[in-house]
Amino acid sequence: MNKELQEYIIKYIKPHKDFTDTINQHNLTKRINDDREIWGQKPVDARRVRKYIERLIELGYPIISTPHDPGGYCWGGRDGEALQCYKRLRRKAAKEFRKARHVLRNIYNGQLDLFSCREKVKNS
Repeated sequence: MNKELQEYIIKYIKPHKDFTDTINQHNLTKRINDDREIWGQKPVDARRVRKYIERLIELGYPIISTPHDPGGYCWGGRDGEALQCYKRLRRKAAKEFRKARHVLRNIYNGQLDLFSCREKVKNS
């Protein structure tokens, strides 16, 4: 993990303390790239920034996100906001788990042949 990019992300998310004052991915990427341009470094894309944020969250940094207006990231959040974020992520994970379980059941029932699906994807 690029320590410098990690520090830029933390630097720009930290001032945003709750869901009423978030920074969205586009603005975060723009600010990071403005700084990197000053120092003569290559710009980064929004996807890379998002991946770094995911990694920072896994490492235990108190970054929370919200998809609701205005949307974006904040540092820590007020009481209840982190819990709200957790519940949203838990619902999303449960939904993905149910999808995976249906796919697995279809494979076992012979309704879906995993190997033929892989061949179709490979040949397209």
